[in-house]
Amino acid sequence: MIENRIVPNINIFSDLSPSMPIDEFSRNGFGASNINKGSDFKTVLSGLVSNLNNEIEKPDQLLSAQMSGSPEVDIHDVMTAISKAEIGVTLATQTTSKVIAAYNAVMQIQI
Repeated sequence: MIENRIVPNINIFSDLSPSMPIDEFSRNGFGASNINKGSDFKTVLSGLVSNLNNEIEKPDQLLSAQMSGSPEVDIHDVMTAISKAEIGVTLATQTTSKVIAAYNAVMQIQI
């Protein structure tokens, strides 16, 4: 016989207090929404690299603040920032690999 169990309604994002709200982070995609639609490729790429660099530096800043005893920074914020930075680096690495593969494919097209 199967018991009737009550499944709790858990929202894992409600208790988090990261440096940037989760919904804003997912909407922006490392700040991609800040880029103008009329921008050239160099500007877009520079903006994305700059935003990724900021995301990579954020864990170090939070860890320094947490180690110095700042009450505003929790170790969970540091771990969240580290995870965001890791995801950003992985995404950038995979995107770079795909762009290079596409460039090589275009270069092999015979005219």
